[in-house]
Amino acid sequence: MRVRGLTRGKKPLESDRLAWIEGSLESIRALDELVHGATHLVHLAGRVRGNTREEFVRTNTDATRRLIERCARMQRPPRFLFVSSLAAKHPELSYYANSKHLAEKCLCDESSRLEWTVFRPPAVYGPGDTQVRPLLRLASKGVFIVPTQLYHRLSLIHVQDLVDAITAWIYSSDPSGKIFELSDPALDGYSWHQVVQILSEHYGRKVRPLGVPRFLLALTGSINLGLGMLIGRPTFLSPGKAREFTHPDWVADSSAAQQALDWQPQIGLAQGLGNLD
Repeated sequence: MRVRGLTRGKKPLESDRLAWIEGSLESIRALDELVHGATHLVHLAGRVRGNTREEFVRTNTDATRRLIERCARMQRPPRFLFVSSLAAKHPELSYYANSKHLAEKCLCDESSRLEWTVFRPPAVYGPGDTQVRPLLRLASKGVFIVPTQLYHRLSLIHVQDLVDAITAWIYSSDPSGKIFELSDPALDGYSWHQVVQILSEHYGRKVRPLGVPRFLLALTGSINLGLGMLIGRPTFLSPGKAREFTHPDWVADSSAAQQALDWQPQIGLAQGLGNLD
């Protein structure tokens, strides 16, 4: 199997089985070169930082629609996997969640011309992660920031399990038009209290949860957004992201994906933490 990937900057290391195409999701030339002759397409790109709805829609929705259109025009369109986000379940919470939801709708609208599948992973962590990993490693200092109530629940997935799910999809014959939630082996997720306990056991010390009041998180998000717009830098902790953080239930049900793809997640949080040190 030979793989082509899209890159906006310097080309990473290539091999006889991996080639990189310079360009972006806004470049028709690059997209045409990317999808030419492809049998499978995995769309992982997306924006997680931004200040306006338009920024998220331009990258996460419009660019996805553009890629879908290039594939749908092909005489033999590739099978299309869109790695979305669990946030798409609640598009009312943030610009990010809404843009992912709209991108999924773009695929649904092309059901007659494309074979497609959507993955909705929860928070992804592992080597190279720049968002979840720093928060987990903070616990080594004895403190862990909890953005919501300790009894609220969430799912997580290690990047290796996500990669394995993608690989399983490539070799599967699952019928088109499915949206699958993904998670690690904890099918009912974790409470934040359980996360703190697992961190304490991993680091061999008492980890104290540091709760952030909802109003303070919302206020910080508003200030960050204002500063981001003032200096022209995309913001991560925005009012929308604060609403995501404080949502009480981010548990993903991966049972349908496991059955359809013959895939089993292997790495729970306790084991996955070993890859962060």
